[in-house]
Amino acid sequence: MTRVLKASFFAAAPLPLPFCTSHILNIGDSMRLFLAFAMVVSSAVVSAEELRSIKVTAKSEIKVDPDEVVLQLAIHTQDKQLLTAKRENDKITAAILSLAPTHAIPAADVKVTNLDVAPDYGDYGRRESTPIAYDFTRSIEVRLSEFKKIEPFLSDAFDAGLSHVTGLQFRVSNQRQHQFEARKLAVTFAKEKAEHLTELTGMKLGSPIRIEEDVEQNWDAGGFGGGMGVGAVSPTKKIDGIAFRPGEFSFVTFQDAVENQTESLSAPGQILITAHVTIEFEMSK
Repeated sequence: MTRVLKASFFAAAPLPLPFCTSHILNIGDSMRLFLAFAMVVSSAVVSAEELRSIKVTAKSEIKVDPDEVVLQLAIHTQDKQLLTAKRENDKITAAILSLAPTHAIPAADVKVTNLDVAPDYGDYGRRESTPIAYDFTRSIEVRLSEFKKIEPFLSDAFDAGLSHVTGLQFRVSNQRQHQFEARKLAVTFAKEKAEHLTELTGMKLGSPIRIEEDVEQNWDAGGFGGGMGVGAVSPTKKIDGIAFRPGEFSFVTFQDAVENQTESLSAPGQILITAHVTIEFEMSK
């Protein structure tokens, strides 16, 4: 009886081999993961302590003389019959477009930009159920690289039936080149600022690690459009009884006027092109 009990005891005591091996492997894997995590955390802490940087912003402005002007013209006709209003508008538009060769304006610098057709039901409060007339309006843009052509061209255009001038915009044709110059200047300002700040704090400036640029909308600089406001801060004065400010554009008389009585186009001013950058530099002791 004693031998049987002893044999049973020794048979039940050992643990299964697979369970022992898996348990040992799990402990080893856990230790390795813990050590790897500790190393990553330690490395991150050290890197955070060692990495020093300075972030600066800078903005540059370049004033450029405009080298072209865009005239925005409108031809408006009205008639009880839509077809009649269109034909009259076509006639005037063709006459104005034919002025381009006369004034040595390239065909590519003249284009029709918009067409608006609207029925007229009468004045508010007395509107009719059917149109009493039709308004036909066509818009034209003309680009001029010689400012002295503005008045002669408009004079002939009004003689041809032009209704009114809706805009006169001075621009810079080579905006891309000036934008590069403004950006270069902004980066130079940013670097100078960073160098000065690090010097004041007893640090040394390193290489840039991040560069950002805020996009500037220089509407007056490029494209077949965009406007430029011409300031009128001078006192009002009169020429031939017509009041105007020297800072504005005034077509007092046209071609048939006496030359010495005509106030010529005043200076168009300058266009402002800007660039804005943010740069982060490394910094060390």
